[in-house]
Amino acid sequence: MIKINNLNVYYQQNIALRNISTTLNDGDLIAIVGPNGAGKSTLLKSIMQQIAIRSGSIDLGDLSLKNIAYLPQSSQIDHTFPITVTEFVSAGAWQRTSFWRAFNKHEQRLLQQALARVNLENMSERQISQLSGGQFQRMLFARMLLQDAEILLLDEPFSAIDAQTTALLMAVINECQQQGKTIVAVVHDLALVQSYFPSTLLVATELVASGKTKDVLTQDNLMRAGYQHFAHCAVHNVFSNASNKPLHAPTKNNVINIEKQTS
Repeated sequence: MIKINNLNVYYQQNIALRNISTTLNDGDLIAIVGPNGAGKSTLLKSIMQQIAIRSGSIDLGDLSLKNIAYLPQSSQIDHTFPITVTEFVSAGAWQRTSFWRAFNKHEQRLLQQALARVNLENMSERQISQLSGGQFQRMLFARMLLQDAEILLLDEPFSAIDAQTTALLMAVINECQQQGKTIVAVVHDLALVQSYFPSTLLVATELVASGKTKDVLTQDNLMRAGYQHFAHCAVHNVFSNASNKPLHAPTKNNVINIEKQTS
């Protein structure tokens, strides 16, 4: 369980998050939504202690940061770094093995299982610079799976990937939740949120609403958050579409410091 109480975060002199209070319960599957610049990614980075908070608190309880797997935005990672898929994914196990020790048979098996779960076993020796956007995202998921943390923080895991890859990754997320893991994901696609995520945090610098997705993603709440341009078209479609039939998924800290420095 993670308890966030009256969290305030600034970028230089600009407020990024104001008086955020919420609880992320064990086993939850939660989407964080909000307009661009609303502080969604900042919230995840604050939990990971990558950003200093101005005031308030984030209580991890009995957990430590090594119990949390953070999947950054793909755009924040140097895709040209000279490393293979296997080497990149293997770094997910560094807290168990350290960087200088060879994998034993058990770790090798876990590595192969992680690659297989995201359909990358045939690309294990490929340079990461040769991967497509969807393949790169699947590789990030494989590294996260190998880490085997209790809490997964995913920053825009479905950006710039096709529907098939989205369905595959959602299947992986659902499996992780069934294993008792807590998953928190920044997601832009409101229809995807309604289809897959039981709980939602709606953020616009402040916490506009939180709770069950059907109660959070109302037209009034979205307009309060700054989604005015969706009021009579996209938002209406999200909720009228589908009684919203879910998409059917197939049944089937940063440990390498190659992230680009961002302000």
